[in-house]
Amino acid sequence: MPHDVVIVGAGPGGSAAALALAQRGVKDVLLLDRDPFPRDKTCGSGLSPNALKVLDGLGLGEEVRKLAYPIMSVRIVTPGGKQMVLASNAAAVVLLRRVFDNLLVEKAQSLGVKLTTGFRADRLIKDDSGRVTGVRSLDGVEHHGRFVLCADGAHSIFSTDPRPKRSISTLMGWWEDFAYAPGQLDMIFDKNVSPLYGWMFPEGPNRVNIGICVDGQDEEGQKSTRNLRQVFQRFLDDHYGPQLKQARPIGKWKGHPIVYTNWVGHCTAPGALFLGEAARITHNATGEGIYQAMQSGVFAADSVAQVLKGEKSEAKAWNGYVWEHRKRFTAGFLGGLALRAVVASPILDNVAGAYNHPTVRKAVVKLLGSALAGSSISEVTTDAAKAAKAAKEARDAA
Repeated sequence: MPHDVVIVGAGPGGSAAALALAQRGVKDVLLLDRDPFPRDKTCGSGLSPNALKVLDGLGLGEEVRKLAYPIMSVRIVTPGGKQMVLASNAAAVVLLRRVFDNLLVEKAQSLGVKLTTGFRADRLIKDDSGRVTGVRSLDGVEHHGRFVLCADGAHSIFSTDPRPKRSISTLMGWWEDFAYAPGQLDMIFDKNVSPLYGWMFPEGPNRVNIGICVDGQDEEGQKSTRNLRQVFQRFLDDHYGPQLKQARPIGKWKGHPIVYTNWVGHCTAPGALFLGEAARITHNATGEGIYQAMQSGVFAADSVAQVLKGEKSEAKAWNGYVWEHRKRFTAGFLGGLALRAVVASPILDNVAGAYNHPTVRKAVVKLLGSALAGSSISEVTTDAAKAAKAAKEARDAA
């Protein structure tokens, strides 16, 4: 007998979908993954306010906050080297993916979700009409389901999205005994990685994650030929040279691609839904993907549960799935484009020069908050203009 739902990929998106399905009364859910849990994952491990909100809805927010390292402030460094420190007050946290992903999986299992690891997916199984009915592994094992959710990440072997991929390349490393302000996260808009950024995320009192993200394509859409390791080394030397001389590196530098889109589409098929990064749903200016994956997983669970309960036809549920994503994420994607433009302009440097002025400070907090949390491009552009105007007025008054 087929399962109600088979989910390929037990990262935050797949696990959130499994958990949400169980919470909606879907009893027979099979979660598949290549690796056993707990397992490490190359990631900055930051959980944004939006991610924490989704976790609250899944019943895990309180536990995650207890386990995570709270971020009390964010240090912004502009392309010109000026600094601003914004209060965060634990609105965001950092939790190692080894711990976080395992927590999601265990919570799903506690509600009856079945987990099978060691499964290396090869292809989707389809019937004569082309409907997806299951998934097959490289060694020939098959799992069948009434519905299949594809949560297999940036390198999805299942996605049928015909659009050229846009990607962000990342490289990061870990250090212990690194001196930093407790509870402070860094976002450094270095001109060498513009219009993206580098970061320093504290993972605990004695360990940090430092990395960069850059566009994976040039202006013509061709794969970038930049030497990412050289760019990263220069970033480390320019911004953290003294601290790193006293710190101890942990393991090797690691990186991974992040694929993104500015318009969600091509994420449904008869019998199947694509979610999270398998549907290219990540933030185009920050590379954030954990929140987007979990929210996408919840949307998938809602849609499948509606069909299984007879509340909607598959066609209507699948159409709703696409539009829920567009309603939730399109404004944030447009805000990300606006943030890229702001970073590439003198605005951040001008604003930082007058940041101590109360009006400027308020405008900056609103600008960055709207850009990162999902406001429209017009709102972000308006906030940027207000911040720049406030900075000019503060300079003139001085």
